[in-house]
This record gives sequence, structure tokens and C-alpha cells, in this order.
Amino acid sequence: MTMIAGYKLKVGAFLQADILLTSPDMWMNSSPIPSFHAKDGEPGLNGRVVMGLCQKILLVNERFAVAFAGNVNDIQVVGRLIDQLIKVDPQLSGKRFIEAFLADKLLRKAEVSIIALSIEGDEISISNVDAEFGGGNDHFELWVGGSGGKYIVEYFEKFSPDNFDVPEGDVVALGTCMALRQFALHLISEFEGRFESETIKMLCGGGYEVLAYYGGQFQKISDVVYAFADAEIDAEGILQIDFPKFLMKSTYDEDELMIRSVEIKYDEDEDEHLACNDQTFIIAPITRYHELAVRSNCNAIKFVGEFLCFLIKVKLQGESFIIPIVRKYRSKIFFLGEAFAATVGHYGVQIIYMDDFRELVTAQVFEHMRELKLQSGLT
Repeated sequence: MTMIAGYKLKVGAFLQADILLTSPDMWMNSSPIPSFHAKDGEPGLNGRVVMGLCQKILLVNERFAVAFAGNVNDIQVVGRLIDQLIKVDPQLSGKRFIEAFLADKLLRKAEVSIIALSIEGDEISISNVDAEFGGGNDHFELWVGGSGGKYIVEYFEKFSPDNFDVPEGDVVALGTCMALRQFALHLISEFEGRFESETIKMLCGGGYEVLAYYGGQFQKISDVVYAFADAEIDAEGILQIDFPKFLMKSTYDEDELMIRSVEIKYDEDEDEHLACNDQTFIIAPITRYHELAVRSNCNAIKFVGEFLCFLIKVKLQGESFIIPIVRKYRSKIFFLGEAFAATVGHYGVQIIYMDDFRELVTAQVFEHMRELKLQSGLT
């Protein structure tokens, strides 16, 4: 059970996937999840248990990458097939891989969905096994798989055709931001809804990764920061942004996905913000899915990155709305100078929002409010 997608956007191509592994074997110990901290005695999944986490996107080499959904044991067999094919031809193509898969009588019976990207000549090819076409137009082609594939289709259906007609120089940044915006919306739903959130109930989620074609090769997108914060408009009409209540960062160390997530709570007695459930997840590729490690209160990963997904929940007249703000920064230095600086440790939490960032968030909030008024027919 999972959520995978592969899509071509003009000259670019992307894979995206969640990281959750579940099992019907209820005797197994439940694994922690980056997107929320499961409480002792809390009702979990109906009839299944979270058995672990893994990377479901396998970066085979700079010219070939695959996303998997389905039975983990069957996926291990597919992984061994890829190893065999690479030994014969290091420049393995998606077409050759699919041919070899379909030629194997046992693999044809496997419970797997596969979406593969490969560079063949000067073109990027997208191929699949048991994936579904999710829609497309002159600039966009989408394939999905897994129990949560419908959420990806629903998400991209909300874009107009013009949204996919992007300048070729912006394809990587905009295509990545499309995926990250979707991830952020799922993550805040999981953080707030926990086991009742749509993705977790569909046995996918927990965290996400995306792979893109840039610099002449396939690469996974690293250094992504997610932040969820509340805000309200004061009596003077100024937007007051609270400290984030949740921070998460995903990065890579060689072939391992590293995710640090932390909840931030305000201690009224001490008048300070404190870090709670500060955990770092070390997540292996699906071919080594059993190697998950979780460390508590590890400060090695800092909340600074090259991509930011900032979700702000604005309270207004007894109601609220959420705005996702997704940005690509030129470097971590520019992130610190244009977004925020966060210090998170056992001693407390400090967040400094940059003035430019406050102005950006305020502008987007008030623009959204104007759109809401227009939609409701108010002036």
C-alpha cells in the first residue's frame, strides 16, 4: 500500500512517493512516523500496523530510476532483477527493464506497481507495470500507482492547462514545488488528523520524497523544510504569525533518507517554546527496508534548506483557512536571509522570521482573503 507517481512536465520528469510500510500482522511492533507522534494506547490503523519506513524510489543510476508500490517481498525480487540487468548493461533502459519483467512468469504474478524513468538517447522515457494513466495535456503526462494514487490525480486535476506551460528553465523548480505543495497538504492533514487522516487511512504517507531530472541526470530532491504555523489578524489589521507548531526536514546522506521532525509547544509557566517528540529517522532504500533507525533529540539536521513548504492556518471570525507557501531558495544562506532562522534543541526553540518573509506571507494571506470575498459574492 503506497502512493507513487511519475510525470513528465515539458522537458522534465519526476517521480514521487510516500515512505510508509504497513502489514496485516498485528503482532508486530508499530514503527514511529515522522508526520506525527503516535500516543500510547491510541487507536491505530484498522486491521494493519505500521511496520516501518523506506524509500520507495530507487535511484539505480543517473539515467534510470524506479518507483515501487505493492508487496515488499515481491519488490525485493524486482530489485534483484534490476541488479542482474545492470551487470549485463550498466545503461539499462526502462524499455529493457519492462521487457525483462514481463518475460518472467513469476514476476508477472507479483503484487507490484512500477513506474520507471530512463534516459534513452536524448529523450526521457516513462514506462510502467500496472500503473494507471492519471491525465495529461500537451505539456504534462501523469502515471500513478498504489492505494493513494487517486489523491495525486485529484491534486493535479485542480491545475489549469496553463499551469503546465512553464518556461523550460523553470521546469525543475516549478515541477518540484508542485509535488512539495501536495506533500505539505498531506503532512498537515496527518499531523492534525493522525490515524484518521485520509492518506494514513489509505495506508500511505508518513513522509515523502521526490526525484527530478536536472543537471543531465536523475537526482533526488534534498534539503526540504516543512513548517506549520497558526496566525491571526489583530485589531490593527496586522497578521501575527505564531511560532511553527511542527517542523520537518528531509535530506539525504549518500543513499539514506534522513528526516527530522519535531513538535513545538508553548510552556505558559516558563514563557518559552519547547521541542517535543524530536526524532530523526534514518530511512534506507526499499531493497534494505528493514534497516530503519530512529534517534531522539539529535541536533545534527538543522531546519534550513533549499526548499520551504510553509503552511499557515489563519484564524478569522471564528473560522480558519490554510495557505501553502512553497518556495525555492538559491542556497541555504539565502534561506536564512529570506525565510527564517530556527534553533531547536533540548534547551528550547527560537524562531526569527525575516521581514521579507513576513511581507510575503502577509501578501499571500490578504490576497487569499480577497479571493474568498469574490467567491462569496461580497465586495
